[in-house]
Amino acid sequence: MIIVLAIDALEYDKVEEFGCTSLKQESFGKTDIAEFSEPRTMVLWSSFMTGSNKEKEVLALGDKMMWSYRISQPETLFAAFKSPSVIDLPGYDYDLAVHEKSRKLLKAFFDESDKAKKEAIKAEYNKDAFGHHRLVKERFFNALGEKHDFVLGYFSLADVVGHLNFGNAVMMKMIYKEFDEIAREARKRGDKVLILSDHGMHQIGIFGDHSNHGFWSLNFKATLKKPKITEFKGIILGMKK
Repeated sequence: MIIVLAIDALEYDKVEEFGCTSLKQESFGKTDIAEFSEPRTMVLWSSFMTGSNKEKEVLALGDKMMWSYRISQPETLFAAFKSPSVIDLPGYDYDLAVHEKSRKLLKAFFDESDKAKKEAIKAEYNKDAFGHHRLVKERFFNALGEKHDFVLGYFSLADVVGHLNFGNAVMMKMIYKEFDEIAREARKRGDKVLILSDHGMHQIGIFGDHSNHGFWSLNFKATLKKPKITEFKGIILGMKK
């Protein structure tokens, strides 16, 4: 079984800082996303699964409509597998209602001027993100126990929570240790394991914004140096051999 942990906004520097050895695996590094004008989540994951730059196509839909964008299986790397399981990936089968709720709360936070109300909104925003994470985690591990030749689980927690809390070192360390534990368990179940982020995150005050690189790791020796996210379709298909 090939397993892909698709972790939104997993930052290379934080993986190092927090000593996340299971996330680093045997080979790891940064990805090159310089070909994209903006490191947008929908653009990057759509480009990952198809192996081609989808930025122009996705951005043409506008900021609101792009989250409804869907790519059919025959256009993706998943079509090469007999029994793939893909969980909650943007551009493929992402839960749009979850995204819309988090965007609504994020806007409410920045629109609100009262400090106490802002903190209440942030608390609800974080609680909602952790709740969705638990559901995705359950689905992911259930899929690993089934008869699939390919399982991809997409986790948005580091991105969603990071936008409002990246300056909170205690919270971010807790999130990275959570992903390190998920990676540790996934490595016990997969023959080959890829951990990949679309982009990382850098700190702006107490907040976080998308950085200009992503993270990758593999559970075997590889000399990828700084691969493009569009190259991982070929890398994954090569892992089938």
